[in-house]
This record gives sequence, structure tokens and C-alpha cells, in this order.
Amino acid sequence: MSELRNAQWVLHALENGSSNAADIYKTASQLDPVSIHFIFRYMREKFSPDHPSAAGVQERMVNLTATYDDLVKMSKKGEKDPIREWFDDTYRVKEYLNRGDELLEMIVEKIEG
Repeated sequence: MSELRNAQWVLHALENGSSNAADIYKTASQLDPVSIHFIFRYMREKFSPDHPSAAGVQERMVNLTATYDDLVKMSKKGEKDPIREWFDDTYRVKEYLNRGDELLEMIVEKIEG
């Protein structure tokens, strides 16, 4: 599968709980660190404590990152990438809170460009 399809799959699996942490990790660990950073950032910003689905999503995120701490390291590496700086100079994640697939399309296009 491509970077974009894998990134979108991870995002959806975290959002809707369609897969367990081991399966999510298997796919997420293949992603570029920038993709991981933006998936995690999107999840944190979209599913703030006042969001109706926050508890389930936050539980899945904690389970994933506590079990597979190398994903946290990947995310931190992605945070230092110039693509993150470019994004922050031009956009805000909040603009994409109901358009996660579009966010990832833009990020992956930048990674692969």
C-alpha cells in the first residue's frame, strides 16, 4: 500500500477503533515520521476532552503509544522536519479537523514531492 493509503488507514483506525494496537502499529511503523506526527497531532487537536468521542480515541492513542514508544520517537522526528515548519507557516490543523484525509493528502504529497 502507498504512504497515503496507509496513513489514512491509521487515521481511520484510531478514530473509529476498527483495529487493535498491534495492527495499527504494523502499518504505522512503515510510515514516514512526518505522517506519524501529523496523524498524532490531528488526533490530539480533533479529539480534545470536550469532544463526544474523545475518551475512546484517547484510550486508543495512549494504548498505542505506551505499547509502541518508537512511534512517539518517530512523531518527534517528524515534528523537526521542514515540512512541519512549512505547514505551520501556511496552515493550521484546526482547518482540517473534519478533513483528515485531505490533510494527509497534502502532507504525503509534500513528502513525496
